[in-house]
Amino acid sequence: MSEPKVLFEEHGSVAVISLNRPEKRNALDPETVLLFNEFTEKAKDKKYKSVVITGNGGGFCAGADLTPTGDSMGWESVEQALNEGYHVGLNNLISMDKVVIAAVEGPCAGIGCAYFMSSDIVIMGRSSFFQIGFSKIGLIPDGGSTWLLPRIVGYTRAFRMASEAQRVMSEECKELGMCAEISEDGNALNDALEMAKVYADFAPIALMRTKKLMRESFDRSYHDQLKEEARLQDDLVGSKDNIEGVQAFVEKRKPKFTGE
Repeated sequence: MSEPKVLFEEHGSVAVISLNRPEKRNALDPETVLLFNEFTEKAKDKKYKSVVITGNGGGFCAGADLTPTGDSMGWESVEQALNEGYHVGLNNLISMDKVVIAAVEGPCAGIGCAYFMSSDIVIMGRSSFFQIGFSKIGLIPDGGSTWLLPRIVGYTRAFRMASEAQRVMSEECKELGMCAEISEDGNALNDALEMAKVYADFAPIALMRTKKLMRESFDRSYHDQLKEEARLQDDLVGSKDNIEGVQAFVEKRKPKFTGE
């Protein structure tokens, strides 16, 4: 019996979701997309404090499976496949009320780049690369890539990366602010797990609201963002986590946050 195309593992309070089609460089077929969506729903459980996504076998994700058995996606149209398939998992990553860390080894291409950019933090292996290659097959970037990439690297750089299908190596990704850290090849997952464990100890409500505020800031004016910050800060001041954090600071110890 073959292994599932996506794996879900628990590492303490860290949920790890791994694409598991190494023979296809973790290209996405319908079963893989739906399993990934299912596991991102599972990762929302409050017992998980942070989430790591990765790909097994030395490749993060080669994009959609374009082989004859993989390109139909099992839906009636590409629009339906995106809206009812891919977008479910991508929205789960964006809206997850905890940090999502991508551990990237080898190629990250096509719509795999959307999963990369929908994570909060990316750690790349030194030889890994990012390539939005849709233009090579006469298509446009999708999965939110046309929204995310210009906001990360700016319009001109994003346009050239997409239209020229540029292969962007890990070092340049770091320089552009696309990834946070570079690991030696083969160590990205371990380093991501260590970072995820650090984030698991942070105040969960404050972390969730920081992520939400920053994600939603693109859709608000500066004035509206100030008001939303004030509203949420007023709710947090005096909370159990706030009191614990202040006491731990005064007592020079590590705080023990409970999410209250």
